[in-house]
Amino acid sequence: MADLSDRSLTVALLLSFGLGFVSGWQANRLRRQFLDWRRRRLQDKLKETEKKLDLA
Repeated sequence: MADLSDRSLTVALLLSFGLGFVSGWQANRLRRQFLDWRRRRLQDKLKETEKKLDLA
């Protein structure tokens, strides 16, 4: 195993942390978008069902 300098090790750790932070942030944004979409879809289905029940 090659000897790593302290500087390259620090850079590697900071880069790894930064990439993990950004990917987690993006994953959370996608999750929130999905949950908002699902909530809107379910609310629309509920409105349709309520209309059907009112007409019956």
